[in-house]
Amino acid sequence: MKDRISALMKHMGMSQKNFAEEICISPGSLSSIFSGRNNPSLNTLNNIHERFPEVNMDWLMNGNGEMFVSGAQVSTQIEAGEAGQNGTVQQPTGLPIQPGFLDRVPSPQQMAPQNSNFTSEGKIFDKPSRRIAEIRVFYDDGTFETFSAK
Repeated sequence: MKDRISALMKHMGMSQKNFAEEICISPGSLSSIFSGRNNPSLNTLNNIHERFPEVNMDWLMNGNGEMFVSGAQVSTQIEAGEAGQNGTVQQPTGLPIQPGFLDRVPSPQQMAPQNSNFTSEGKIFDKPSRRIAEIRVFYDDGTFETFSAK
């Protein structure tokens, strides 16, 4: 996969630093991918897909097909609303989108349990206040001091 990412980067005429900035990862992370130390994370692949939607993700991940999706074919299919099996429309990645899917995505408030302590700002914690009972200071000569609250 690193060779295909490198080929994409070269095709776009970008340096490693510019490509890393475009896909919102550090240049060091991209260097680790090219050196073979790390594999690209799912987040990195998602960032590549978001920044370069014309890239064929099957090619990028598996080496199948061409580097780029045929834009005319994909846009025509989506604009015409041609449905595949089960009434789905194929997006450029080849993953099906069910009709009305986005209308059924619940909000964070709907996903939280009814009796939870969630608010729009986050979770409310009901904890009793605590007091410091003891502090220990360790010195480099192996000794320590203990300070206790009275």
